[in-house]
Amino acid sequence: MASLVKAWPIGASVLLLLAAFPPFNLGFLVFVGLVPWLQSLKNASGKGAVRSGFVFGFLFMLGQLYWLQPLTSKWTGSVGLSLVPLFIGPLVVAPFFALGAWLIHACQKRNWDLLIPVVWSGIEVLRSYCPGLAFPWGQLATPLYPYPAMIQLAWMGGITLVSAWVVMGNLAVAKLMSGDGFLASRPAIFGFLLLAVAGSMRYNASPPGTLTTFTVGQLGLDLAFGDRDENWRRTGEIVQRFQDAALVQGSKLLVLPEGLVRGQADLPPPVPFGVRREIPILFGGQRGDKRRFQSAYAFDGDWKAVDKTRLVVFGEYVPGREFLPFLESFNLPQGDLHAGKEVKAMQVGDLTVGPLLCFEALFPDVARKQAANGAQLLAVMALDDWYFGTAAPEQLMAASVFRAVETGLPVVRAAPLGYSIAVKANGEIVARARLRETIPMRVEIPVPSEPNQFSGAGVYEWLAPLICLAVVGNAVWERRKNGPPKSANGDKTN
Repeated sequence: MASLVKAWPIGASVLLLLAAFPPFNLGFLVFVGLVPWLQSLKNASGKGAVRSGFVFGFLFMLGQLYWLQPLTSKWTGSVGLSLVPLFIGPLVVAPFFALGAWLIHACQKRNWDLLIPVVWSGIEVLRSYCPGLAFPWGQLATPLYPYPAMIQLAWMGGITLVSAWVVMGNLAVAKLMSGDGFLASRPAIFGFLLLAVAGSMRYNASPPGTLTTFTVGQLGLDLAFGDRDENWRRTGEIVQRFQDAALVQGSKLLVLPEGLVRGQADLPPPVPFGVRREIPILFGGQRGDKRRFQSAYAFDGDWKAVDKTRLVVFGEYVPGREFLPFLESFNLPQGDLHAGKEVKAMQVGDLTVGPLLCFEALFPDVARKQAANGAQLLAVMALDDWYFGTAAPEQLMAASVFRAVETGLPVVRAAPLGYSIAVKANGEIVARARLRETIPMRVEIPVPSEPNQFSGAGVYEWLAPLICLAVVGNAVWERRKNGPPKSANGDKTN
């Protein structure tokens, strides 16, 4: 019974948060989802907080990464093998939540409650950019993507600052429910409201730029598990029609998905369609022979290509492949792709475009670099067919909304089966193709003559982890000075 009493806050918070995320999309639950867990940490020991954080992180990420099971099952043909990454993934990520719980507990003990939102977002940054494990997934602000007025803080501090604001709301509710009263809750409440007002003021300003027409091409083909030869033939026919439509629509650019190149040649790429000088075109595919890259290709009378800089672990490269022979059972691709050395924009016609190839769109720093490169538009070329039918493609789409707000740039996103969208610089989705539909979607969005990025963009992503480090340093210093903390009965604890 005692174990159940200790475990219920973890379970309650996990269920509330998962209900906020796709596919349930009860987004406003993120503002109360952490409340039971935060209250339980206040009464835990240091070791208890670590254990609680690990269990919380494992269960939360198990729900976030469940799409790994159907993907691996289709890929390997084995239900048993599909359970391996489903459980290993959460186990790898759970230690970040354990560290976060310990830091939150340390802040609670010192009455540094207003640092708790910063600590949470600092842990989000660490797990998003940790070398070899970088995977910005399940970030707390993600369910708010349909409400652009609520995510404008991302322009100043990225998605992690919006997550901090969400935690501030949870903190205010937790304090009110704990019986501390309004006076003790006032700093969290006022902080939450102040940040909300600051964000909404930016949303009310019209995105600058000239209204420009684009065509987003959604093929309606399953490029992951469909018949490869039939898809190749049909892609050629469909893209030819899309080019005709783009000319009629008066588009500046036709944006197509990733995965349209067969073979490993350089320029011009082997594609099943002819290209026209009259309509600039942008799409993704592999490039190179001995050294292979995932690349964005563009044609505006001349061919050009830039390489993807963030690769999918175990999808596009396998760390330690030579030391892990059992990985052959998972039918992983033979040979690793290589990452591009730097983020580059592309001049396509009279537009400077910042290409983001599928997985890259999860990373705010890549989008910011494209803005710094002078991009007027971010173009996401996706291939989400591997996990279609799960909530993963919607969460990938949500990332494109945040990239628009963070950079102050419009975004167009093309995917074979969906989600294909167009997003204004303030995060408002202005066009969305129906899933699985074959359509050359005409969109009109304001395109600025130059980026409208906040001058301090990216600073908060450095600041939040540094504050986490400062909390750790303070705890170590106090322990050396005073020895282990004592429990209520006078015994030394950890």
